[in-house]
Amino acid sequence: MEIIQALSQIIKNITSTADNLGFSVVVPDSIGRDEAPISVSNGKYSVVYTSGRGSFKIEVSDSKIYLKCSSAAAADSVEEDYTQQSASLFESDMLDNKDIGYISNEFCDTIEKVFSKAQKNKSVKLPTPVSKTAAKNGSVYFDTVTLASRLVQIYPQCKDAYRENIEKYGEFLPEDFFVNHCNKYVLDTIRTNEPHAMKKLFNCLNEIYNDGTNEVQSVIVVTILGSMMNDEKMLANCVDYMEDMTLSVIETNKYLKKSKRAQNRLANPPKYKPKKEKKKNPFFSQTGI
Repeated sequence: MEIIQALSQIIKNITSTADNLGFSVVVPDSIGRDEAPISVSNGKYSVVYTSGRGSFKIEVSDSKIYLKCSSAAAADSVEEDYTQQSASLFESDMLDNKDIGYISNEFCDTIEKVFSKAQKNKSVKLPTPVSKTAAKNGSVYFDTVTLASRLVQIYPQCKDAYRENIEKYGEFLPEDFFVNHCNKYVLDTIRTNEPHAMKKLFNCLNEIYNDGTNEVQSVIVVTILGSMMNDEKMLANCVDYMEDMTLSVIETNKYLKKSKRAQNRLANPPKYKPKKEKKKNPFFSQTGI
């Protein structure tokens, strides 16, 4: 089976799924009216679909077939915007209808999963972060939503988890988000200790800690940086970047290292119940440690 023939069959097989999700195929200018909408360049074969939900493309190169997806429409996407979602061997001279059917089904399942989730996430109304101006003026303090929103900008891998947290609980639960999702990226940054990444991370943490509520101070010191569990190397990496919270972070890590009960409570926090409160100094109020 030739590559063009195999790809044409896959296009037919995924048409229903693409239509249901609102996708239409992008027809290259060089393609004739009765030809399959497949572009060929430097030995690479590709088919592109676009919609208001984003875009995806199917590529054949080096005896493999790939499905790549982007959250932007095809006209607005560059290669770096696409994320590989699926890959299979694609040796056209060895393919049969069963192989084509298997690849088509996998692509349909993946497209539905990626773009149904993307559409669902768009419907989630995210809480509004506190602006820097408002915090500096003292009219309001940074909160946990602001912290999460700022860290999602640093670690976009956490974006879906942030939305899902709010959708699941109807409010933002910081313990669930940080302990189960965001902390691992923060700890990776601290372990790697790359100066630019460390400066970016701690500029965020220091700013929110200095002008934040007691709750968000506790999240930073205990829930996030307390997860270092008194690792001396990691703490040493942080010392040059921490400001007013330095002593609190060091003392918290020492305490957590010694207390199994505190470690268990940090790893398995109770369901969070938001409280309206004024800014205070104690930093253990959130966890009860």
